[in-house]
Amino acid sequence: MRRILSPYKQLFAVPGALAFSMSGFICRMPMAISPLAIVLLAYSRTHSYGISGAVTATYAIAASFAGPRWARLADRKGQHFAISRGLPLHVAGLLLIVVLISIKAPRFTWFLAVIIAASFSVQTGSLMRRRWHHVLSDQRELVHSAWSFESLLDEVVYIIGPVLATVLCTQVAPSAGLLSSIAFVSCGTILLLAQTSTEPPVHTADEHANREPVFRNPAVNSITIVFFLMGGYFGAVELITVAFCTERGQRPLSGALLAIWAFASALAAIATGAIKFKSTPAKRFIYFLTALILLSITLLFATKIWELALALFITGFCVSPILVAGLTVIEKEVPESQITEGIAIVTMGFPIGSAVAASVSGHFLDLTSAHQTFIIPWFFIALTLVSLAPRLRTWRQLLLLH
Repeated sequence: MRRILSPYKQLFAVPGALAFSMSGFICRMPMAISPLAIVLLAYSRTHSYGISGAVTATYAIAASFAGPRWARLADRKGQHFAISRGLPLHVAGLLLIVVLISIKAPRFTWFLAVIIAASFSVQTGSLMRRRWHHVLSDQRELVHSAWSFESLLDEVVYIIGPVLATVLCTQVAPSAGLLSSIAFVSCGTILLLAQTSTEPPVHTADEHANREPVFRNPAVNSITIVFFLMGGYFGAVELITVAFCTERGQRPLSGALLAIWAFASALAAIATGAIKFKSTPAKRFIYFLTALILLSITLLFATKIWELALALFITGFCVSPILVAGLTVIEKEVPESQITEGIAIVTMGFPIGSAVAASVSGHFLDLTSAHQTFIIPWFFIALTLVSLAPRLRTWRQLLLLH
């Protein structure tokens, strides 16, 4: 146990590390609360999952495209500048969503409100990873552990967030979920803005002028496609798991099953951060991706609740290692002045892929059983390795470097 915890003790011995990481954790809570809270609020007024799903999908896609823009601004003008500009309008957008849906305003205004809120949403995860990269400039061997810890926090957010959103929206008030998002992002951001000593330096305009656009980097666009397909895998599995439990009269258990999935990934994040790998990040990325494809076959054979729980648990162990390895590749391939933007671009694939796959899976669920529909997420995850083929030369180089 001491060996496992040792890298994390070193991390939090860095001045200011615990303060900015916990501030970022609070800021990230809306990441898991807001989408579900929007669905539940819209459903309380329309009693239509179709309309509710469309509204929250619009929010997710708009936030994904806005993320790289704010990340680029953070790299060029500083994190304080980007956060302080985005927060007021993001909060205003969330409040607008609450008001417009609550008073049953024309539905097109709901979509305008979610686009406004999402367009000013700053991706805290990429900012935190950039901060770790900065404060560990003299201890580069700990960056891997730091990013594993951030992946752990992501999983904790996705374990707590949906439960909190459901309880608040169903037991307190339909708007309570989004109001809690406003409280979390406001408090977390105020705390984060106070952490000036750990803020990464601003790079000059000349540095950026001489840089090739991040999205043209072969490693960036290759991993973005993989994360898009993984987002599809996640979105499809989540929806099908709910349908699977509903068919068996155990819908409340769907939340527990998804929590098991996230818990396994959280355990893997802790272990990954404690291990000093000798292999390159690109090799680990390929290894764990292949393992996830093979282990996901178990989803196709699950016919009982406990069988699905076991399948989710074992596949969950591959999720965080893939994310950490992929982002480590980006860290090493992208210039330091563009790291935040690079991370934001590759991770934008997750929510977009999730929205696409959820729509496809929904149509299949209308035609067949949840058990048979698990072929959809397996198809998405199997395509990840296929998607690397056009960049085979790039990946051959990455497998040997770093």
